[in-house]
Amino acid sequence: MNDKKKPLPLQDVDVQHLYDLLNQNSDWVWEVDAQGRYTWASDVVTSLLGYPPGEVIGKTPFDFMPPGEAERVGRAFMEIVQEKRAFSGLVNRNRRADGRIVVLETSGVPLFDEHGELRGYRGVDRNISTLGERVLQLETIYDTTPVALCMIDRSGRLVMSNKAMNHLLTHDGHELTESYLSQHMPEFWHLFEEDFALADMGEAIPRREMIWHDRCYDAQSIAVTDASSNVVGLSITWVDITARRQAEQKLAGANQVLQRHAQHDHLTGLFNRRYMDECLLTEVTRSYHGHFPLSICLVDIDFFKLYNDSQGHQAGDECLQIVAKALVTSLVHPDANVSRYGGEEFLAILPDTNKSAALSIAERLRKQINALKLPHAASPMGFLTISIGVATLDCESIFSEDKPQHMIASALIGKADTALYAAKKQGRNRVVVADMNVA
Repeated sequence: MNDKKKPLPLQDVDVQHLYDLLNQNSDWVWEVDAQGRYTWASDVVTSLLGYPPGEVIGKTPFDFMPPGEAERVGRAFMEIVQEKRAFSGLVNRNRRADGRIVVLETSGVPLFDEHGELRGYRGVDRNISTLGERVLQLETIYDTTPVALCMIDRSGRLVMSNKAMNHLLTHDGHELTESYLSQHMPEFWHLFEEDFALADMGEAIPRREMIWHDRCYDAQSIAVTDASSNVVGLSITWVDITARRQAEQKLAGANQVLQRHAQHDHLTGLFNRRYMDECLLTEVTRSYHGHFPLSICLVDIDFFKLYNDSQGHQAGDECLQIVAKALVTSLVHPDANVSRYGGEEFLAILPDTNKSAALSIAERLRKQINALKLPHAASPMGFLTISIGVATLDCESIFSEDKPQHMIASALIGKADTALYAAKKQGRNRVVVADMNVA
């Protein structure tokens, strides 16, 4: 009797060889019907997903994906089926029988029956969980970008960091060994703990500005989750905004200078007319609502044109500066404001000041200028003097009338100007108080 096993027929050898190619390959070969259910699967599925082919048949690819991933890939696959087209490079995450996640890249071609109707797809799945060329390219981009990037786990360990991040932490760009951000930046660690807490609650993580070694950084944390949507780390971007902040500070300083120039008279340093008009309107409104009096003093230097013509413009400018300083030092009212209102005119705003108090203040201002004894040969007095017109808003006589505040402010200036004109007409170097009613 011949004990030798009879060789398989040539056709059977070819079939066995084909099965060997399909089942002893790195790629999983499969077929699905028009509903996406597996109708055939090679043995490679066992090494990829941990299930034997028999447990895969009748199920769909989405039965092996996490819910969110199944929804995402399902939408993409539906578009492919509707167009009845081939596809490749469809990356998807799958949960193995042991619970681990495996990342597959799926490609397939459509199958049609004799009537041209789609009856399913045939394709392959390739395990791309391990590092491949694409991941290496992304890693190169990540490592060489000029923006500092890192990823930390919940203990603060630096899982990943690029060259810019290494330079940020070490100042020399050397590779970081096993390291913890919580150790490098202990003063900031509580902020990242807050970020983890926000991420756990599903809330947005705010951007933060941090000063590190005299540099200003805009730090943005993004939550990193695992396949079960648990927050396992933070991906942090550090953008150096030092130059931008310095530019903003310079701009703010320049704006302050411009604001000062817009509000102040360049010669005397007092507030200018534009600012005082706004200030007066504000004080009128406050007095109107608070029901307290408001007074103003309109001051004019007597015979200033003659002084300017005889002494020269430089002496005239110095005279204005001297008078301005004297007026400011003579006003003891804490809320009073003095401005150069135009030419040789000055305006003093006296909140919460009635007629008699305003008269006393105006007389003190006049006497203070007289006490300077600044020579003025073109004046009959022989020294510099001022004339003052005083006007007062009285609660009882004014605020009973319903008029716009800007009209009341304008009328107040008008009455003070009329009183000033009367003081000059009466011989100058005097104070005249306007009538109570300025409406």
